[in-house]
Amino acid sequence: MTNSGSTELLNICGQCVSKLLLTGKLTSQQISSYLVPLLWNHINSKDVTAQRSWLNALVTFILRSSKEILLQTDVIKLALDKGNLAQKTSCRIACAEIVTALCKRLDPRQVESEVFPAIRMLCQDIDYDVRSAMCGSLVEISQSIGELGTVKLLIPEINELLQDEEVQVRNTAITVLVDICPSLSKDIISQMLSPTIWPYLDVVICEKPSYTLVTVARIIGRLGVNLAGVMDEPRKEWYVRYFIKLCKPSHILNGTSENGGTDSTTVQITLESIEKKDTDVKDSIAYLCAYNFPAICFNVGSRLVLESGLLDVLTSLSSHHHFSVRRVLAAGIHEVAKILGNDSRLLLPTYQTMMEDPNKEVLMAMIPNLCTALKSFVSPPLKGQSPTIGLQDLIPALLGQEELISKTREWRAYTSLIEAWSELTTILTPEQIHLKFAPRLVKLLSSNIMLPVKRSVLKTLVKFLHTCKYAQQRHELTAQIVKGLSRGKKFNQRLLFVDLCFLVLEKFSKKFFKEYCFTPALLLINDPTPIVRIKSSTLLPHLKSQLKMPSDRPLLQQLEASSRRSLMSERNKDVLTHIQRAVIELDKGDVKLDSEPDPDDRKREEEQNMFIVRDDRHEHLKGRTSLPEMGSLEIGRKPSPRKSSLSSLSDHHTHNEHHMSNKVTV
Repeated sequence: MTNSGSTELLNICGQCVSKLLLTGKLTSQQISSYLVPLLWNHINSKDVTAQRSWLNALVTFILRSSKEILLQTDVIKLALDKGNLAQKTSCRIACAEIVTALCKRLDPRQVESEVFPAIRMLCQDIDYDVRSAMCGSLVEISQSIGELGTVKLLIPEINELLQDEEVQVRNTAITVLVDICPSLSKDIISQMLSPTIWPYLDVVICEKPSYTLVTVARIIGRLGVNLAGVMDEPRKEWYVRYFIKLCKPSHILNGTSENGGTDSTTVQITLESIEKKDTDVKDSIAYLCAYNFPAICFNVGSRLVLESGLLDVLTSLSSHHHFSVRRVLAAGIHEVAKILGNDSRLLLPTYQTMMEDPNKEVLMAMIPNLCTALKSFVSPPLKGQSPTIGLQDLIPALLGQEELISKTREWRAYTSLIEAWSELTTILTPEQIHLKFAPRLVKLLSSNIMLPVKRSVLKTLVKFLHTCKYAQQRHELTAQIVKGLSRGKKFNQRLLFVDLCFLVLEKFSKKFFKEYCFTPALLLINDPTPIVRIKSSTLLPHLKSQLKMPSDRPLLQQLEASSRRSLMSERNKDVLTHIQRAVIELDKGDVKLDSEPDPDDRKREEEQNMFIVRDDRHEHLKGRTSLPEMGSLEIGRKPSPRKSSLSSLSDHHTHNEHHMSNKVTV
């Protein structure tokens, strides 16, 4: 059926065979009798998609089979026949993948005697696509046959391919030569690879511009990493000069090949979306240089970075006309700051310029590592003193970054930015946070933004409150947030207040929670919106856990009275169900005595007060504006007669649920 089937059917069959082989449930007899002939029959399919599907199935068969099965089924002989010049180009390219899979299953001796002749034949093929495909597979083969086999068999072939007449083959060869270095010893690298790599790079940089420099720019970073063990100080200085020369405008190309026409090589920059058919070579080189800039700094160290002029290159790349270059540089500049250490302040002007970039993609690339970079710019603290902060100039840029992203639909990036702001407590002064960032976050709570962003805003504000330096600042900010959310006109603001209560329960002491959140949380039980009553009911057991007897007896009475009113007056069946569950949990909970030790609460209280310092300027403001009393904000809810038992009220409503309608709509 498959012989006469359509191309789509052949493709599906190939995928099924691959999955069948991966199960491992077929015997060697079944594989050799049925699947192997089927694989060889369809490996030469005229359709590229179907051929790829069956090729993947064959490679899977080779990788999952033992040496005995491979020898019994004559797979090695059949695979080598695919590499003959009499076969089509597509077959010979497929043969390169097949022999690579065989090298992973055979020992080095068998590879040398049975498979390597085919490898050499493909490396010397008349079609440059075949030579390039085989050359690109030599890294995997090198890992399979070990160092001795690589030195004896592969390095001579790579050196020969490095002199190939086709640019594509030479680019693949230099990439392979760099990539096999980690599997080789330092002696082999210094004696056999370094004498080939360094002169080749010197020749390439001086030749007429070509796409070869795009390949060099792509591998320049891992070149330094893989050859770090054999690079002495003069070679590192040469390495830096070479990179600077690669970044210079005179070596950023116009997209012509050595032959004067358009290079047949397709520029493939898989790192970012810059790969387009009309991608300019100079933008490609600039992009790759920006991508590899942190690796260059890591390879040569901070001293050479400061002395060689690499920071001037960084400044030039940060103002590049193409946004993708600035974006990839912004994503890695925090690594440069960490490498420079105490000298990272030299990056501040460049970092500020990038934070003020008008393109949102650049700003979004900086967000994940924003605080890592800012912490690197902070001077190390003296003993017994707080860090010296000199980032005032970046505050407008940080606020401008938030304003720009707030105008986009990228709510995930917006959430990440707000979460990154929570780390500013270790970087900026309390005054800067209280005057610049806290008001902006409070304003966001009442704005029309995505709910995940608002929740991030709440978490960041709680972090600001927890690390606040002055008690009066903490009081003012807490009172403002509680009042704005608990008395909010919109129901989603009041829902956020419940989230705030849970955050405060995690971070702050019982005393703090009772002072600011206890009474407003009770008022939400009587909220006119059903979904708010449902969510606030989940707070009831937690409210009881914050109380101590006998000092908190009035609060316990308020809690019980509020629960009774809710049970008696609630007419919404879904809300009542949640309240009944909460009341059951409430009855199960115990109230601690004042004399009982509470180490967890004591620890939270110590943590919340460890940042507080005495400030005489705020001594006259010790008083606090009182929060609303119980019942002052009840809207449209009439209290019911008081009962003695919460559980009995719950049972009473269980028998009368048929009188209650009004479903909750969220």
